Amino acid sequence: MRNSCRAVVTAVLLIAIGGCASSRTAPGADKAAPAATKPEEAKAASASTKDAKGYSDAVQRGDAAWQAQDFDRAIYFYVQAMDKSPGDAGTLAKIGTIEDARGNAVLAERAFEMSHRANPEEPRIAERLARLYLKSGKVDNASEIYTQVLAADPNRTRALDGMGEVYLARSDYGQAILYFDLALKADKPDVAAVLTHRGYAKLRSRDLVGAEADLRSALSVPQRDDTWIAPRDDAWRYLGDVLILRSDAAGALESLLNVMSTAEAFNEMGVTLMDVKKYKDAREYFMKAISASAAWFESAQRNLALVDERLRNTSG
Repeated sequence: MRNSCRAVVTAVLLIAIGGCASSRTAPGADKAAPAATKPEEAKAASASTKDAKGYSDAVQRGDAAWQAQDFDRAIYFYVQAMDKSPGDAGTLAKIGTIEDARGNAVLAERAFEMSHRANPEEPRIAERLARLYLKSGKVDNASEIYTQVLAADPNRTRALDGMGEVYLARSDYGQAILYFDLALKADKPDVAAVLTHRGYAKLRSRDLVGAEADLRSALSVPQRDDTWIAPRDDAWRYLGDVLILRSDAAGALESLLNVMSTAEAFNEMGVTLMDVKKYKDAREYFMKAISASAAWFESAQRNLALVDERLRNTSG
């Protein structure tokens, strides 16, 4: 209940901030105004100084709350700061980052859209927004932003990696691999993330040897402190998929158990085999998944029914 209330409050605050940022000019402000008197100028200067101090204090309090992982309080102070400086791209990005980490994709996307509008030339903000678009299936929107970033700097590693993911989403695996290759050659790449993405592209294009090499390399790379893509779970899962396709069931299970239960691992192995039309083998793993689960395993039951249907269709 508390999370629901906080999400609603944050959404309302973002809408309010957006409204303030888009309506800073009062009606009639384009008309010539009478010259301010010296007392009025002094009063305006004093108010400006007070606002600047209030903004700085709110940001500092927000940063301290964020560091203490008191996210609701952090957002409260950041919104206070936005009241003093509605077009502050950095503070909007902080709000977006917090909401993204908490899984609030809609709020995160809204905050980064506002941040990007406030400072469209900042590539890091643009890349974060593009990645959120990718996660929500807005592939063309993501592609447009990554293209703009790369037009300004063709060696932006995260934008190159992002374009690779765009082509992954479009099932153009050859083009995706080309972008991942470029990302690895660019300045300071997040090697583990890019290798994981390239390994998945090779898996999808059935280059299983190359996929396994990339994924094992990704898992051997120490994760960077500044990364905002956490590829480890994906790397273990993709490696499990590769190994079951290479008939290494023991290796696949070992890999998958790093990120899921035994029942879930068997179900994953069955799904991978079903995708390549190995229905009898897939059925065995769905049965194992059901047996290994202490409770009703809805996903495995559905997959078992599906593979049985496909077996009937192929035998008929």
